[in-house]
Amino acid sequence: MKVWLFLQTLTLEYIGFYILFNKEMMQMQWLVSISCHAVACASFTLLCWILLPLRYKTPIVSSVTFLFLFNFLLPLFGMFGTVFSLLVALYIPRKQNLTTWQECEEALLPQSPDDVLSTQFGTGALRDILLNNTDPERRLIAVSAIRHLPKPQAVPLLQLALKDLSDDVRLLGYSSLETIETQINETLSLFKNQFQHQEQASKAYEIAQQYWELCYLGIAEGALRKHYLEQAELYLTIANDISNSASSNLLLGRVMLEQQRPDDAFEYLTQALNGGLMVKQVAPYLAEAAYDIGDYETVKHYIHYFPEQKGETLSQIKEYWI
Repeated sequence: MKVWLFLQTLTLEYIGFYILFNKEMMQMQWLVSISCHAVACASFTLLCWILLPLRYKTPIVSSVTFLFLFNFLLPLFGMFGTVFSLLVALYIPRKQNLTTWQECEEALLPQSPDDVLSTQFGTGALRDILLNNTDPERRLIAVSAIRHLPKPQAVPLLQLALKDLSDDVRLLGYSSLETIETQINETLSLFKNQFQHQEQASKAYEIAQQYWELCYLGIAEGALRKHYLEQAELYLTIANDISNSASSNLLLGRVMLEQQRPDDAFEYLTQALNGGLMVKQVAPYLAEAAYDIGDYETVKHYIHYFPEQKGETLSQIKEYWI
């Protein structure tokens, strides 16, 4: 059948062009020439459709219509184009590369803060090295790189390094954590001395913020963490007694949340909101306090103010609730 369709196409197309170029073209000759070309195109379309790979045969109407119109509207050239650009390309495709991976050199870990931020080694990569890399030297270099990260990112990774099997990695992780804690305690001591010299609301707030940072970063645990939270509450109360401020009430509300006192937290957070802070700054903490209290309608109200960025924790919470 394929041979018959091919010969029929060749014969009819030849007749159509023969009439076109060798006869005086009257209405009847034009009709015969076009008819021969149309039947040749239909025959060639059927031949091409039979030769097409199975996945290109459907939908039938679309594939057949495209082949016919392409060949009919471009006499002769359409057929050559179909043969060379469609059939040859499908049956003799470009050689595929069977290699699915490419070996590359092992990248060096960064040794300075700028290098950490400008390379592919983010917190996820450094964490993966600490957990899965079998080379102690590379894990040690990873801890050195972690030391240059911002404190909220560095502390969890350094605490992970404390569980490492290598003594050198553990010691470097402990030393780095101790350095961070020492820096905070030195700042805390400085602010306390300044506050004793002159009692100002700003100094009391700074002292409370240092206590809060020790808890927020996860450096303090257990009874020590409880003590730091109590000290933060004390100095924030002193700051408010001297000069009530929205920022002090916001931090005091967060401290109350950590102490599992949602009613007090909601009160101080509301004062912070009324004190001039933007709703989106206070909304996550107000929603948390309302959730702990059990006021779920209020939770939904404040969740409306959560950000929309895809992938962010707050946006995921918003998508779940609304």
